Amino acid sequence: MTIIRNKITLIIGLGRSGYWAAKFLNGKGERVIVLEEKFNDQLAIYKKDLENIGVEIFLEFPFKYEKIYHWINNINYVILSPAIDIENQTVLKLKNAGIKVLGEANIGWNYLKDINWVGITGTNGKSTVTHLLSHILSQNNLEAPSAGNIGTPLCKYAYDYNLNKKLDWIIAELSSYQIEIACEIKPKIGIWTTFTPDHLDRHKTLENYFEIKNHLLKSSEIRIYNYDDDYLKSCYKKLAKGIWVSLDYKNKIIEDCDFWLNEKGYIVEKGITLFHSDALKLKGEHNTINLLLATAAARKIGLTGKDIKNSLKTYKQLPHRLEIIHNTKNLEIINDSKATNFDSSFSGIKSLDKGQIIIIGGRIKQGDSDLWSSIILEKCKGVFIYGESSKELKIILLKAGFTEDIFIHNELKDLIPEALTYIKKKNLRILLFSPACSSFDQFMDYEERGNYFKYLVKNYLPQKITF
Repeated sequence: MTIIRNKITLIIGLGRSGYWAAKFLNGKGERVIVLEEKFNDQLAIYKKDLENIGVEIFLEFPFKYEKIYHWINNINYVILSPAIDIENQTVLKLKNAGIKVLGEANIGWNYLKDINWVGITGTNGKSTVTHLLSHILSQNNLEAPSAGNIGTPLCKYAYDYNLNKKLDWIIAELSSYQIEIACEIKPKIGIWTTFTPDHLDRHKTLENYFEIKNHLLKSSEIRIYNYDDDYLKSCYKKLAKGIWVSLDYKNKIIEDCDFWLNEKGYIVEKGITLFHSDALKLKGEHNTINLLLATAAARKIGLTGKDIKNSLKTYKQLPHRLEIIHNTKNLEIINDSKATNFDSSFSGIKSLDKGQIIIIGGRIKQGDSDLWSSIILEKCKGVFIYGESSKELKIILLKAGFTEDIFIHNELKDLIPEALTYIKKKNLRILLFSPACSSFDQFMDYEERGNYFKYLVKNYLPQKITF
């Protein structure tokens, strides 16, 4: 990347990715200006820290072309927050003015491309596979941090690497937003976890969304796919050649797959038994698929089955993904705030016993709700709904034939006392928070939502009700 030293690097958005992009590029000698439309305590902390090293920060600054026009002739390039659509009118005007528009992932790739990358994408499961694979490699004496959409920006590791920190692999979770703007990323290994309709408000069509994900795999040297995902399996012949994994040994698809689960629960690689899948202590078949995907990558990197199995002894689950936050003889409360769509929620509900009370709600996404509503009918004995899409979610369940109790509240905090009282009254044990919606009606992201749910449970349960 050619840098003109007397020009500006303009960063739009002061989230984690914007902060680390600014810190890294400032350290490379660039003049950095950051624009952020919002103001909160965390942004104020970032602002103070960056200003101390010479970065210029403007908070509560609208991202409008007329607001930044006076900088146009001095801009070297612009780095967008992943939250900003590349079809945004201001973005298009910048491009028409001849200004290069990039994402933080572009910068990370540009400075780290000499290191081996694993690029992991998919509608659901990508964070768990990223975190799990990073753990497996790290437990086997490889410096292989998880990065990207999982929460730690790539530029953070570019910054560390610039300070001579050793890196063997970059294990990068890459969202469709990151891939579409950083299409030059070419991982050593690409993993595609699942594919279901999501983010169609931004990508417009399922075909566009598919091609963005597929671009990453086509650009990868080694490709790993999930054969148990219906959409990916339907594309088996047209996808670039790769490694396929499956749990479904019964359907005689072994000739199409390289890794599978045998009838006794052992992971098998082309007929050679590696280790038993119960080495990973996570609920649900979807997590066994995640283990197969991570195992396939770890084997390509050079680890043995024993290496992988031993590393799983110390693995701890990511928060907000079927996270058990209370577990006694009479009550288990599970936080699955990461279930931001119907498909992810379906997997969580399916993995648990019948007799659940479930909490759903938020901002509904486009997608097929049929399987999701059918699993609720099968497993749930009561539904509590909150948020923007409450009425729409209730209609979906009623049309599907749900006859158990449904309760609606405006906010999450209002339903917790009633849900806990109800589950005790019904003599049930499992309370599952699985929103099946995005968090953006009331929360910044699924993490804030999940942490708030945990806070509500922690503060209400011991004081008000005894199980």
